[in-house]
Amino acid sequence: MRLVRHVIPAFIGGLLWAAQLGAQDSTGTITGQVIDSTSQQPLSGVNVSILGTSIRTVSRNDGGFVLGAVPAGAHRLRATRIGYLPQEQDVTVTPGGAASVRFVLHQSATILEAVVVTGYGTQRREAITGSVATIDPAAANVGVTTNVNQMLQGRAAGVEVITNNGEPGAGAQIRIRGGTSLSASNEPLYVIDGVPINSAQTEANTFGIGGDPPLPRSPLNLLNPADIASITVLKDASATAIYGSRAANGVVLIETKKHGTSVAGAGVEYDGYVAMASPSRYLNVLDGAQYRQFVQQQVQIHYADPLKAKGLDSSYLTALGPANTNWERAVTRTAVTHNHNVSFTGGSEDTRYRASLNYMNQEGVALSSGLERIQGRLNATHNAFDNRLRLGLNVTTSQVNNDYLPYEVAGGFEGGVFQNVAVYNPTRPITYTDSTGVHYYEIGAGSQSVRNPVAMANQVQEFGHSTRTLGNVSAEVDLVSGVTGQVNVGVDRADGLTQIYLPASSPVGAQWNGLARQVNRNNAAVTLQTLLTLRRQFGANGLDVVGGYEYSKYSTEEFGAEGHGYVTDNFSFNNLGAAAVLVAPYSYRNDRVFVSFFSRANYSLRDKYYVTGVLRYDGASQFGIDHKWALFPALSASWHLSRENFMANAPLSLSDLRLRVGYGLQGNPAVPAYASQILLATPSGARYIFGESPVTGVIPTSDPNPNLKWEQTAQYNLALDYGFMNNRFTGTIEYYVKNTKDLILTVTVPPPAPASTRLENVGKIRNRGLEWTLDAMVVSRPGLSWRAGLVFAAERNTVVDLGPYTFLTSGGVSGQGQTGQVSQRIFAGHPLGTFYGPVFVGWDTAGKQLFRCSSGAGCVNRQTLTPGSNDYAIIGNANPKFTLGVNSQVSWGKFNISTLIRAEVGQDVFNNTALVYSTKSNALQGKNFLSTALNDPTGIKEPAIFSSRWIEKGTYLRLQNLTVDYQLTLPGFAGARSARAYVSGDNLLLLTGYKGYDPEVQAGYQGLGVRGVDYLSYPRPRTITGGLRVAF
Repeated sequence: MRLVRHVIPAFIGGLLWAAQLGAQDSTGTITGQVIDSTSQQPLSGVNVSILGTSIRTVSRNDGGFVLGAVPAGAHRLRATRIGYLPQEQDVTVTPGGAASVRFVLHQSATILEAVVVTGYGTQRREAITGSVATIDPAAANVGVTTNVNQMLQGRAAGVEVITNNGEPGAGAQIRIRGGTSLSASNEPLYVIDGVPINSAQTEANTFGIGGDPPLPRSPLNLLNPADIASITVLKDASATAIYGSRAANGVVLIETKKHGTSVAGAGVEYDGYVAMASPSRYLNVLDGAQYRQFVQQQVQIHYADPLKAKGLDSSYLTALGPANTNWERAVTRTAVTHNHNVSFTGGSEDTRYRASLNYMNQEGVALSSGLERIQGRLNATHNAFDNRLRLGLNVTTSQVNNDYLPYEVAGGFEGGVFQNVAVYNPTRPITYTDSTGVHYYEIGAGSQSVRNPVAMANQVQEFGHSTRTLGNVSAEVDLVSGVTGQVNVGVDRADGLTQIYLPASSPVGAQWNGLARQVNRNNAAVTLQTLLTLRRQFGANGLDVVGGYEYSKYSTEEFGAEGHGYVTDNFSFNNLGAAAVLVAPYSYRNDRVFVSFFSRANYSLRDKYYVTGVLRYDGASQFGIDHKWALFPALSASWHLSRENFMANAPLSLSDLRLRVGYGLQGNPAVPAYASQILLATPSGARYIFGESPVTGVIPTSDPNPNLKWEQTAQYNLALDYGFMNNRFTGTIEYYVKNTKDLILTVTVPPPAPASTRLENVGKIRNRGLEWTLDAMVVSRPGLSWRAGLVFAAERNTVVDLGPYTFLTSGGVSGQGQTGQVSQRIFAGHPLGTFYGPVFVGWDTAGKQLFRCSSGAGCVNRQTLTPGSNDYAIIGNANPKFTLGVNSQVSWGKFNISTLIRAEVGQDVFNNTALVYSTKSNALQGKNFLSTALNDPTGIKEPAIFSSRWIEKGTYLRLQNLTVDYQLTLPGFAGARSARAYVSGDNLLLLTGYKGYDPEVQAGYQGLGVRGVDYLSYPRPRTITGGLRVAF
């Protein structure tokens, strides 16, 4: 295998060089550049050819192109790209000379993108044989857009984006054609300007007061959406195989904006907005009057017989106060966001740059939560030796400051802010005043399980800070005509700091007399890429070959310390040494290394038949000694049917028809760094007596698996691309199947072994789906245009095999009395996200819940009060039957109007919030509950029991965004190239039958096996934005 690793790249390089031997003295060179007439930005992927010859090429990312070995004399050049009007120019070539031309292309009414950024290069849209989706950043960057995740929502078929919650900069679960792993990551690979980035969490977790801590925010918050020039999503294996082992979950390619093409002078652009946000929905717990009336009524009907007890005794009246506090509205607010972005472009003929500065400050709709981002970016290029050598630099540096609200995505009955919003007595005030001043009202003193949520939001300090630098330098050289070499070095460095303080004066920190914690986490990634590219045209035959080598190393270091017991809260987290008790600090480091050799060949014949083959040979350090290397091949082809003679009699409206097929193998290496090795630790159990002194030793804490290997996904793709009316209406229908084997699961190991479990390759999952896209230039005439798009996806996943397991449980149920309860089951023949539990059938006359049963004690008329595991059944499916996105852009005179509508249909959601807080029995503990409980017959003594009663339909339709902008012609902007003012609304309308905060939920830390579990998520806001864009 070592011989193969060295021979393959050498063989590929030899072929590329051999193809270029020889040159003609009676020839010359044509160099040039292609730009967009409107944006003045360079155009890549433009097909430039010499009429009457087979000489052609495709423009690079900087718009430049070179035609070599051109016979001396006069020639006619033609530049074409889908979406633009073709253009021709005359040029004269002298022997040994170099002629220069410049094309300025104007957009046409067609809507197909002519060129697409793919792995390690670009391709013409018509030459792509894999499944690729492109997103227009200008259309997606509307409203308050903090990161790339938001720009993907509803704009690409088969790409599902579920944001964690409504927090500023919230993270997201992104699934491209469904997940393929139960234990490894299911996130796509992100590649920015050609360099794969480290998508690991940049900050350590904050504190979980009652359960799991708040979810981490998106690591992509470092990138300003205004700096993004293009987004491409690679979906099937034939498109992603060039990225090999890290591409099982798809690839998101992000290209940032480059410099302008004009050298007449510097350009300046400003884009800024101010936004106001408020919660879009409320839980509606009992207000003070309702709660007071309920308690009084229950006291009146109180009956103390232990067998027939009902109501509340009179002692509960003493807990009632005179206030009427709406705790939900007390902890939320109208939040203000302001964002300012300034960019500068300029340079000379050979050296050009684009620099940008961004400041964003986003308040959360909940108190004491928010995000601040300060970012700078520089992109520069330099051309030398008559443009044969091209140097590039991309650097982004950002500081992101997060203010976290103490809430939990899972946990106990009480805990974070929103748990206490649901239960805190609404007849009590937020504050009270005595002789010493104003104080927060708390029920009791010292450590309390029920806490004033406003006090908690304002007193608990949870901050995260991350400084991140992402940069790469590149050098590209034209070795000989049609052959280029490239070297790219990328660095991604993130330094995160988490700071927490739970005050002694708060019930949250009273049990420790103050708790302070600081955790430093440092992530570093280094990537080296070397590429050799051949592009040649031989008559009707086209060949595009790329071969390369890539080395990547990822490192994570973390150090944490904690202290308890402080004489004053004034130290906060800034003086850990002042603690009465210092908890033993901890630290760790892990490293992962990837080494890859890859090649891709694209062959075309007569611009009708296209074939792409990919080979990638990957090595990953975290797998077993004999399984570190794997080969990932892919093969795909397309047939341009509409260019065949037998299609001459097709309907005149049919302008494009293309069939695509593809197959590829992908891997998933996202397992812990040392998963195949034995791990050692020094716990208290490792102490022993040596002589007469205690000595600390090391003991194994894991069972190694030297045979651990990649999860592998084989994917098949069948697609039909179509276009009508000169491609004013275009789209794609695709069907895919993904078969994943060697799932990595935790398996029980029999003794003797260092640990009771270890990771093994067992299990299989199948994903299959149908996707449909439609893009339409509905209206195109002077003064009025209307573009619209639709994306539809229906995905089905099935667990095929779980190895030694009959089933696995997942989806923990949160709340009092729910210890050990789970809501979902994973078993063969059924999809992930299957809800499993008792079937609710109604109430008996005493208000007790009844459940379906088959037999056994207590089962009367197939109904029971105490269901057993034998009575459990499938009670729901968290997967939608289909998802839908509809976007529209209307240009009318000086107005532009855009909309985005998203929908998910057919999924179920477990309303864990309702299970816990829709029970009147809360009042037995002096706690509040949701007002919906007043209208059901459940008795006050009945506890919360998980069942199908709490599985709700989660179908929804959301007006995600509506934006109106207007071209300004005010005197103050007379010198501007363009000036536009805009108003935008996010999350303006939600149509759903779901009763919780939002049906679009994810399941926190519980992984792919769990989805559709809602437990007091941070509310999603409704936002109104006003902004201004000016370019000089």
